[in-house]
Amino acid sequence: MILSKLKQLEIHRYTNYIIMAYAFILPLSRAGISFFTALLILIWLLEGNFKYKLHVLKTNKVIWALGIFLLFNLLSVFWTDDRAETLHYIHKYWYFLPIVVLCTSLKKEQISKALSAFILGMFVSEIIAYGVFFELWQFKHATPENPSPFMHHIEYSVFLAFTALVLLSRIFNEKQMKYKGIYLLFFSTISGNLFLTEGRTGQLAFIIGLFILTIVSFTNKTKAIVVAMTLSFILLIIAFNFSHTFHDRMFMTQESIAHIVEEKDYCSSLGGRVGACIVAKDIIINHPIIGEGITDNMKRFHHLIDTKYPEMECMQENFMHMHNQYLQIFTELGLIGLLIFLNIFYSVARIKIKNREYEQIKYIYVSVLLFAFLSEVIFHRQFSMALFAFIVGLLLAQNRVENEI
Repeated sequence: MILSKLKQLEIHRYTNYIIMAYAFILPLSRAGISFFTALLILIWLLEGNFKYKLHVLKTNKVIWALGIFLLFNLLSVFWTDDRAETLHYIHKYWYFLPIVVLCTSLKKEQISKALSAFILGMFVSEIIAYGVFFELWQFKHATPENPSPFMHHIEYSVFLAFTALVLLSRIFNEKQMKYKGIYLLFFSTISGNLFLTEGRTGQLAFIIGLFILTIVSFTNKTKAIVVAMTLSFILLIIAFNFSHTFHDRMFMTQESIAHIVEEKDYCSSLGGRVGACIVAKDIIINHPIIGEGITDNMKRFHHLIDTKYPEMECMQENFMHMHNQYLQIFTELGLIGLLIFLNIFYSVARIKIKNREYEQIKYIYVSVLLFAFLSEVIFHRQFSMALFAFIVGLLLAQNRVENEI
């Protein structure tokens, strides 16, 4: 009996160590994400204590919301033409499994360490990105114009925006000046990295998250808005004057809008997203309730361009998905699927957390993610799915330990 408890204690210790490694490697390696996701599930199964774990999971509204979403995805095989391709698409959601592990097994004293491990991973990523920007070294596909070392620049910009806001939250909450100074330094460098990339999505999400953070951080809402506007203005002015990438992307956005309005030109990044909205409208009208079906929606998308929207022919090669999470879900699974999908984030936003820092992180993450969905299918990209699993898992672990006290 005693030996069994000691073995369980050792396994539980390993679980927390692996969570630290998973958090650190999360922004750095696709292979690392896959490896540690599988290892976390294995060690979680060896850990046992399933009666307690099932009790925690079955009483959790976020787990239920995710489960219903995954179940509805599986049900969609009954109205799709290619079931094998649909199941292949759905299987990628296995990257959400660490939520279960963190929710049930992460210890109270390890929660802040896990978050710090993730921030450390982002620091390593940032060092590599700055090295590429200053042409000190070359790294994979990153370039000085777009120093995103490990992932697509839109995803990376979202990671940077979220991390910068977490650091700003710590600046607001930290009492000791020496730690405030450290967080301020890291906040400055990671914000700089954000505006050096081509990820306009993360840059705008950062501004929105900044307003959300100040509103939930300050009792005086007027002060909150003033602080948010001041910080936004300073950062944007600095970025516009010192980042050629940000400067050029702003003018490119202006030109793209003009071309869309005046010439019906959908060949730019922004133009393609506007075109996707137009085509998606036709798909939604035909199948508004349960959608066209997973993968079938894009086949219909390309067929409509061929037959109805020849001016969008340039989009055929680059659009493997809608470049908009809401449209992707709506065209795949209809209004029912979209409502089920949105319920996930409603459930996350309603997680009750007493700890001030994690309460702020909850609102930061949800606001950044919901905005990022407007320009990319974030919920089906490996790095972003792992980040979702990690952050939501941390929030659920915090909620669990607060209720156990």
